[in-house]
Amino acid sequence: MIAMISDIHANLEALVAVLDDIRKHGIKKIYCCGDIVGYGANPNECIELVRANKIESVLGNHDYGIVGINKNCLNLGEKALYGDKVVDVLDWTKEKLTKENYSHLSALKCTLNVGDVLLVHGSPRDPLFTYVDFPQPSLIPEDIRVLVMGHTHVPFIKYFNEKLAINPGSVGQPRDSDKRASYCIFKGDDAEIIRVEYDIDGAAKKIKEAGFPGEYGDRLFCGI
Repeated sequence: MIAMISDIHANLEALVAVLDDIRKHGIKKIYCCGDIVGYGANPNECIELVRANKIESVLGNHDYGIVGINKNCLNLGEKALYGDKVVDVLDWTKEKLTKENYSHLSALKCTLNVGDVLLVHGSPRDPLFTYVDFPQPSLIPEDIRVLVMGHTHVPFIKYFNEKLAINPGSVGQPRDSDKRASYCIFKGDDAEIIRVEYDIDGAAKKIKEAGFPGEYGDRLFCGI
């Protein structure tokens, strides 16, 4: 039995609550579909928890925004994919990261194979930026039995005969109108989405104190 998480987005309160819940289920192995940072105010603490818990992760688009680009050299296509508000948070995050945590993000790959399970942030065809809302069987590579994706912040479990597509939802910023943190438990051919309450007030307060756009904290209260 393993746990799949995604889109932590530097929300320490949510990550701590999810990790506590995972431990209650007796799960020791955790994988992450990227976006450890972005939007939230605790990037170092979240990366350090990922490292301490030996969570294997792929690179998310916000992680890439830290280690792959910077505000002064964005090409027009990349800047349009992020938007100015997101870029400002990425710049703030990059300034705050320790060398060790920056190195951890830099070492992440765009895909991760665990036997016949494939983890990506977006999709197998575009691991960083493509949103997959309604997965199709053709999206899953031939040699892959289980495809795990993040990026949309909306959880799903889709069965296609002998194959399975999973989105564990978002730990730090759910967008399915459920404000609780989301993750997935996976065992063999069975998967289950788990929701966890956390200290939203604390997370939102930190976002406000960091000077981030107000909506980044406000939407935590309604899960959109």
